[in-house]
Amino acid sequence: MDDGSGADVRVLHVDDEPSLTDLVSIYLEREAGDVDLSVSTSNSGADALERLRQERVDCVVSDYDMPDVDGLEFLRAVRSEHPDLPFILFTGKGSEEVARDAFRVGATDYMQKDTGTDQYTVLANRVVNAVSQYRAKAASERYGTAIEVLDSGVYSLDSAGRFTSADGVFCELTGYDREAIIGREFADLAAESDDEIRAAFERVIAPDAPDTERFETVLSPGPAYPHDGDDLLCEGHLALRPTEDDDPAVIGTLQDVTERRRRRNRLRYETRLKDAVLDTSTSLMSAETDEIGTKIEWTLQSVGEVADLDRCSVYLYDDETNVAARMHDWRGDDRCEHPERVALEDARWLLERLHRFENVRLHRVSDLPPDASDTKGVLTDVETGGFVAVPMVSKWALVGFVVFDVVETSRSWTDTEVDLLRSVGNNVTHTLARQRRERELQRQNDRLEEFASVVSHDLRNPLNVAKGFVELAREEEDVTYLGRALDGVTRMDTLLNDVLTLARQGRTVGETHSIAIEDVAERAWKAVDTGDDAVFIIEDGLGSTQADQGRLQQAFENLFRNAVEHGAPCRDPGDASADGASERAAGASDAATADGSPADSSGTEPATHESAATSASDELIVRVGPTETGFYVADDGPGIPADERDAVFEHGHTTSASGTGFGLSIVESIVEAHGWDIEVTPPEPDLGGARFEFDIGGVRSEVEPRFSLSDD
Repeated sequence: MDDGSGADVRVLHVDDEPSLTDLVSIYLEREAGDVDLSVSTSNSGADALERLRQERVDCVVSDYDMPDVDGLEFLRAVRSEHPDLPFILFTGKGSEEVARDAFRVGATDYMQKDTGTDQYTVLANRVVNAVSQYRAKAASERYGTAIEVLDSGVYSLDSAGRFTSADGVFCELTGYDREAIIGREFADLAAESDDEIRAAFERVIAPDAPDTERFETVLSPGPAYPHDGDDLLCEGHLALRPTEDDDPAVIGTLQDVTERRRRRNRLRYETRLKDAVLDTSTSLMSAETDEIGTKIEWTLQSVGEVADLDRCSVYLYDDETNVAARMHDWRGDDRCEHPERVALEDARWLLERLHRFENVRLHRVSDLPPDASDTKGVLTDVETGGFVAVPMVSKWALVGFVVFDVVETSRSWTDTEVDLLRSVGNNVTHTLARQRRERELQRQNDRLEEFASVVSHDLRNPLNVAKGFVELAREEEDVTYLGRALDGVTRMDTLLNDVLTLARQGRTVGETHSIAIEDVAERAWKAVDTGDDAVFIIEDGLGSTQADQGRLQQAFENLFRNAVEHGAPCRDPGDASADGASERAAGASDAATADGSPADSSGTEPATHESAATSASDELIVRVGPTETGFYVADDGPGIPADERDAVFEHGHTTSASGTGFGLSIVESIVEAHGWDIEVTPPEPDLGGARFEFDIGGVRSEVEPRFSLSDD
């Protein structure tokens, strides 16, 4: 990028904090890679404007909140003298309104200050990219006029408007041989109407005619025209040429402006697309949490319609399973959907590039290299033609991507167009991050309210009990009352432990690993005081899943403890229910030992058919088994009435005098933290008690995925 003036890129950093300008200067110069980047600093807008008048500057990086003039006023002043100079607003006190106004005034880019030094690498890249685009545009404008003159064909006409000569450029431009047009009227070459050519010719040969006459027309190309099927839009100029006789003669130039028209149309289109991106960005930034999904899909539709696309889809990527799930989409009429899920092994070529944070663009699917056969198969299956995919990046990790495409037909994509589509992806990423933060804040507030409710209400009863019996013990000098007081204190301790678990951990998980569900369930059973009258059965086929082992074990423990406390059978050995329990125990034992191996009882001794049947009248059976989408935990206790199944996970819901009502609420919080589902289902036929089913099938739109989204 060196232009012979020393540094490749010269940056003016404007900020009223001298220590910050020094820090930014050091990091920008260090993080610019192979580009020789030099940073000068200014601590006020007025000084910076004077520097711009005296020095060569390639890019301005400015703060927003400055004492003499704010960043937007400074930007307006810069634009009045330097309409196209790259300008990046780099501020720590930005807002949605500031970002929107900055782009409308003419900012090249907007970036909010963050903690850490990684932000300076991003800033350096944005500076270099902005300067590169600015210089490319300036070079195009500088040399464009000269190139156009060189590409103009020259010809002459007689007084009747017939060709008397035509140079080689004219013949090459129109596709006609010189011999084929000499003596032919120029107006005959018009593709549609010859009015423009004839009117211009009449005006230029009329008395008191102007020196030159301009016209624009569409010509019918000749046989040698290189662009088969394209119209030939031309701009021409006619001028009267002096001759020795009185007959007027005309000399003219002709230029193919088809490409100019394409550029003009392209510029108009890119302006409309930029406006659409700005409007949708404003809408996303101001969206309420519960309307973000709708606003994202409206964004996809708005951008898709302006860009004349057929489909747009947002995928969230889980780096633990290496699967991307489609979360939001828009498609035109009668268009098939993008695939619901894309696995790494099914589209490795595509996902590897997205992992490198690259924009992926294809003119047509057939342009894919031979080593991308897997990706080609995925795209061909959904009739993809031209295609762009942009990564969604958070905390320097791929968290998803946005796909834009047309069906079946090819499509060319300009750099500006792809950059704007990348901005759409960035806006969606930031919006989902904000949604996650706001949901987590709401959950924290809910947990505080729950804590306050327990402290103010649920703890009051056991506190009054303890206080009352202590008073009785003191007044009557009878220590036997202290045992009743201790029961109240124990109750308070249990309540506090459960509430603190929710308040501290809530719906979060730590690092996840692939764990065997059977192993975690066995450890949980051993950790719970189940007494001597509980039988634990684990069925084969539970498999593995990605989970936080400690929290999943905690969920199992709470379910097992719930079964023991609420489901311990109270049966008379002589009644019919004992026989039914015996049959259930025998059936459960048979199911657990179908392969000939004994089932584990209470984590230590095998539960044989004989022992289960013998003690069925006073034993509780708890069983863990697989389902199509996860696993279940069931027991043979009294069960849960159908009309109470939706309420059991509510905080404080309990049917036990000694229960706190928080055990199942904690289970639900752990399940949701993993992105799973849990519900109370009808009982197992051979058990007849409570049954909890875990659905660990994958990411769902209404629950945050297991990966993290942040606003960086």
